[in-house]
Amino acid sequence: MKTRIISIILAGLAASSVMTGCIEETYPMGSTQREDQVVNSDLALAGMANGIPASMMKMNTSGYFAQYGTQIDFGIPALHIATDLMLEDIAFAGNFNALQFYFYPYNIGQGDDEWPVAYFWSCYYTWIKLCNDVIGAIDPDSEETTDTMLGYLGQAYAYRAMCYLDLARLYEPKVVTTGQSVVGSYEVPQSILGLTVAIVTENTTEDEAMNNPRATREDLYNFIFEDLKKAETYLATAGTNYSSPTLGAVYGLYARAYLEQGYWGENNSTVAANDPGDRAAFEQAATYARRAISQSGKTPLTQAEWTDSSNGFNNGSSNNSWIWGLTVSSEQINNLLQFNAHMSTEALWGYAPMCQPAINVRLFEQIPDNDFRKLSWLDPAWTQFGGTKEIDYEFAGSETDHNTFINGNVNEGGNVYPAVAYESIKFRPVMGEMNDNVTGGPADHPLMRVEEMYFIEMEAIAHYDISQAVSLLNTFMQSYRTTDGQYDCSTDVQGDLRLFIDEMMLQKRIEFWGEGILFYDYKRLDKGITRAYTKSNHPSIWQFNTTGRSPQWNLAINTVSEMQSNAGITNEVNNPDPSGMLEVQE
Repeated sequence: MKTRIISIILAGLAASSVMTGCIEETYPMGSTQREDQVVNSDLALAGMANGIPASMMKMNTSGYFAQYGTQIDFGIPALHIATDLMLEDIAFAGNFNALQFYFYPYNIGQGDDEWPVAYFWSCYYTWIKLCNDVIGAIDPDSEETTDTMLGYLGQAYAYRAMCYLDLARLYEPKVVTTGQSVVGSYEVPQSILGLTVAIVTENTTEDEAMNNPRATREDLYNFIFEDLKKAETYLATAGTNYSSPTLGAVYGLYARAYLEQGYWGENNSTVAANDPGDRAAFEQAATYARRAISQSGKTPLTQAEWTDSSNGFNNGSSNNSWIWGLTVSSEQINNLLQFNAHMSTEALWGYAPMCQPAINVRLFEQIPDNDFRKLSWLDPAWTQFGGTKEIDYEFAGSETDHNTFINGNVNEGGNVYPAVAYESIKFRPVMGEMNDNVTGGPADHPLMRVEEMYFIEMEAIAHYDISQAVSLLNTFMQSYRTTDGQYDCSTDVQGDLRLFIDEMMLQKRIEFWGEGILFYDYKRLDKGITRAYTKSNHPSIWQFNTTGRSPQWNLAINTVSEMQSNAGITNEVNNPDPSGMLEVQE
């Protein structure tokens, strides 16, 4: 899209987007299954099953684009951007006023009557409804049920388990460490600790949905494990194609869930030095992570795959790393309601070339030159910036396109910003097409890369065998991420669990920057955020520092879309409103 058109849209959004606004419409949870929805043909079920991932990637997923004109309503890729922006690792090197997701790093619009936080709930329960429709339509014990139908049933259980696991980790309130810079008082009441979200199944009646309280984490995780058990059964013979749930993906979900359970014994607090936590849960997490690696047959991205200027992080079929991902067509999105428009700085039709998503300076400075992942961000010492480093970056498009990206391009609509230090080139426009959104926009989106399983395995094992965990991290870095095989964390970690977790998280932050994985790690591990420091490239208006969890990581349940239709969830059991609790550091 031409910059002139973007400017017009930005001008139109200026009045509406500054006002987070109360939600005026009740969004139904969509909990129940009507008999007239049940279908029996493979063809009809295929449409229903394929509708689940399609809904997760399409524009106007929740109706918020139609309702509010928001440019962030494009499903799970948008949610992944939002959660990453609540952390510290993504900064902005350009005009952050072009950022459509500003609610999240600025910690506004997070109240229980505002749409930026309601978006999570609306999306996930929309997808759960679609899963329930498929599950409710298939009787696994019927003689008329085919193997193909059972495959659809397994996929629906896997998607539903994924949705509920995400909801559990988003909404379960965790203790916020005292001593951080907050305005006023934020405290999680003891009475709501361990509560998650309402469980809605294919059998939930309308009357039950109208009085459906928050489930305890024990009940919800038991429900998730039951779904995974069924998915494991029905997907036993599934292949390894990344674009639909497979047995490897199911094992990966087990690993994520058991890793969370391992920390339950630590009373929602920080990781205590050398505290083993729930060893049985950690052992299960490590076991399932290894099963996911073995069953999927996937291998970590190579340097060539990581830096591929045409396929990098936009094409699951171009590598052997993605266990699970989503695909999208140009008909499902538009030029701005898509991931690449917001995160691919080489996609010249979008917002990204203006706001220029970049890596946090402090994180970048901890990446050694022998780590090829460093090539995802432009080094301030690069000769193009007047430095001394000759770096062979791979850029998308033609030589003319390279020059436009590096030097900027003034046209009739204004300025496409020149490349700057720390700017990201991790997420590439499809086929390297920088100018045409129809070709360059429909990027595949990763839900689970095999690398995550390596990190889950080493984190889990660290709680009962620190030396083995150190060996696993060293092997991963030496084998898959350093160009010369030189990496050894043994001396720095010194057999200490907390030091190991810090080093492991450093490498995981580099690995999954911008992919929507890290929010759950930060929250689980009680990691703080540091945006205010010397040389910070975070906009001054959201230079917040915390010593532990940020209050906004305990998402509030919105009062309109849920509480008006569900008497089981009231203000008394809601998570506290975190809006405005973080104080800008001078």
